[in-house]
Amino acid sequence: MTCENLCGTVVCEEHAPQEPKNALLSRRGLLGAFAGVAATIGFTALGGSAMAASKTYIACKTTDIKVGGAKLVTLAGTTVQLVITRPNNTSYHAFSPYCTHRMTMLSGISGTNLICQRHGASYNTTTGAVTGGPAPTPLKRFATTVSGTSVKVTV
Repeated sequence: MTCENLCGTVVCEEHAPQEPKNALLSRRGLLGAFAGVAATIGFTALGGSAMAASKTYIACKTTDIKVGGAKLVTLAGTTVQLVITRPNNTSYHAFSPYCTHRMTMLSGISGTNLICQRHGASYNTTTGAVTGGPAPTPLKRFATTVSGTSVKVTV
């Protein structure tokens, strides 16, 4: 039955379903708690899987890239291509070499920006953030470390 049948209104407080005083015992509360626990367990498992699947590769030598420059590399034994940037004397950064606008290969560097010539998108060489053009999202970034004269990337 609806409130219209009982008292002539669409919804009234007297006939509206009431939340139980202890919301944790309600069906909604129980399902919400279960979803929270399941999500936590699922996300932890996914994170562990991703960590187990990641691998570190030597991408290039530190001397392969001049300060303010970038280099396209293919990781040894894979088909994975990355662009490694060197914005200053001590920092190296690794990014996906594909423009996030139309997945076109980036074509160069101009100042502190990686450039996609196809539609004019540009990305910061330190963060991968979009600095211009139609790109909707930043470049995917990968962890880099320097060990001796090698630039290592974890993918």
